[in-house]
Amino acid sequence: MSDIAQKLICLSLNNKWEPIGYKTVKMTIQKMFRDSPSAWVGLDIDYEINQDGSVNFDSPTQIVPVKWDEWIKLPVRSWDLSIKSTHMEIRVPTVVVAINFNKMPIRIFKGKPSKDALWRRDNGICQYTGKLVDKKNANIDHIIPKSRGGKDNWTNLVVCTKEINNKKGNKFNSEIGLNLIKNPTSPTPIRICELITEAKHFDWKHFLTKN
Repeated sequence: MSDIAQKLICLSLNNKWEPIGYKTVKMTIQKMFRDSPSAWVGLDIDYEINQDGSVNFDSPTQIVPVKWDEWIKLPVRSWDLSIKSTHMEIRVPTVVVAINFNKMPIRIFKGKPSKDALWRRDNGICQYTGKLVDKKNANIDHIIPKSRGGKDNWTNLVVCTKEINNKKGNKFNSEIGLNLIKNPTSPTPIRICELITEAKHFDWKHFLTKN
């Protein structure tokens, strides 16, 4: 398979057509091919062609579940991504449905949180100044410094600006007059579909929760 095989552009849905995760192209094709023929189907999503020849990706004209043996016969359109072999070219299934699975996985927040997760919890706001901080430039502060016994957990980590982080160093907040806007907490458990908000392919946006 080509480099596209490792791209995380395949959205997985339960049989209620709710997002439950996403996988690489390679993993998705393997599931459709190797699992029970009735376990996974790809969604053949078609779109209207505008008068100028462009594609209207906002309003699908059809969304049809297709099993693997039929999927490999689908034509590869001009806007499709595809996997090629010496014998055939296969359209990438960008949205697939687990037709025997009707549950919604729940994310429980345990262990060391990632920077992205902390940024989402704190809404991208420095917890000392109240300033918005974009994800790229956000720093993470240990309220109790690690060198003084602080842990890498939800209640000891907050988003802050680089300036605050530099000022803080390994000091306690009380030692330099810093005050938190609010005490950090662990997020409440959340449905996986609510965490999948970014469309990594235009086909996804028809299934993501609209805020």
